[in-house]
Amino acid sequence: MNVPATPRTDLPFLRRRIKPGRTQDAPGAAATAGLSVPARATAPSSPAASSPSLTLRPQATQAPQPPARSTGAQRPAGLVLGGAAPVLATDGRAQMLAAQREKAQNEDHEVQLLFPAPGIAKLYELNLAQRVLRLSALESAVGTMVVSGCSAVAWESVRRVTGGATADGHKAGTPVMTAGNRELVGYHGKDALISLRHVRELRRAIFINRSSAAMGVRLLSGESIAVPPATNGTQIVLLVHRIGNVLELRAEPVPHDWPDIEVWAEFDFSMTHRAPASAYGR
Repeated sequence: MNVPATPRTDLPFLRRRIKPGRTQDAPGAAATAGLSVPARATAPSSPAASSPSLTLRPQATQAPQPPARSTGAQRPAGLVLGGAAPVLATDGRAQMLAAQREKAQNEDHEVQLLFPAPGIAKLYELNLAQRVLRLSALESAVGTMVVSGCSAVAWESVRRVTGGATADGHKAGTPVMTAGNRELVGYHGKDALISLRHVRELRRAIFINRSSAAMGVRLLSGESIAVPPATNGTQIVLLVHRIGNVLELRAEPVPHDWPDIEVWAEFDFSMTHRAPASAYGR
């Protein structure tokens, strides 16, 4: 670029650009500045921002800062649905739901490891030839299982609380009460019932038939199955036990002359007795 030796003074609006790095103005710059209109005072800016020309000088750059670590779990800013929501350390309900989901996954895994067994719709009788059937998860958790023709029943909860009852009204051990103030296993008239809504509280139950008629099992869906009476000195005890989230029904033979106490001992039932209220200092 050729710089004129004598700058023009008849054009006051012109300004001569100064290359970056030059510290001394060309001759006549002071005269040109004197004829120009004074500009408003502005805040000082950085050389890189005020210089419109290209510069090849390396500019000072700051080292990138590492991302700040979060000190604790934070609530997500957006809407989160389903199981992808993070569990907060202070949210007790979220921890309870996460534990229930993990427990359900473990129970599903237990059921997948079981050997194949027919369902209640494929059989009409449990006997010594066909001794086992397995209900589905839906059949095991909906409604009430009704066992008719049963003379005695014994139960055990997941907390190892055991008890027993007969159709005549005699009771032993401790009843298992559900959240709805209803017995988990018990009698309603002459029929023995299992409240399937609270099936996760049940570990196992046995049903004994002392009569000469068959014992029947009926579900809410209408499916039913029969258990034959005692023959040739052998009676069949119906064992209902929970595996994961399904119920399995088994026909177990025992001698017909065994009393209920010996049948309980054969299946390792030990009645749980509740201490009187005076023992707690009430």
